[in-house]
Amino acid sequence: MAIEQMALLIPILGIVLGVGVAVVAIIASHREKQKRAELRHRERLAAIEKGIELPPDPDVEIAPRKSASSLKSGLIYLLVGIVLYFALSEVAGDDVALFGLIPAAVGLGSLISYFVEGRKKSAG
Repeated sequence: MAIEQMALLIPILGIVLGVGVAVVAIIASHREKQKRAELRHRERLAAIEKGIELPPDPDVEIAPRKSASSLKSGLIYLLVGIVLYFALSEVAGDDVALFGLIPAAVGLGSLISYFVEGRKKSAG
């Protein structure tokens, strides 16, 4: 096998094996969740048959998103977007620099979400 062919096989195998490992991890995680759900279901059925009061199901409750993480991610994305805009304008020109505003817009959206959630909590 020639060196050129071998050099082409390395990234192809890396991608195929990487995707394969990801698929196996997803399937294993899904089976583990199914197993836990089945065991929880059996436990709850046994408790119902014995007449024991059931505690709330922890997997059903969805934890609210922490607003501090929204503030942190918003500031990070906004500042990265602004820095990326100025860096790209110096290196590649103003047309390409506009792509730096995409993470800035995501950060601005997170900051708006943070302040809107804060007002809802203080009003409610």
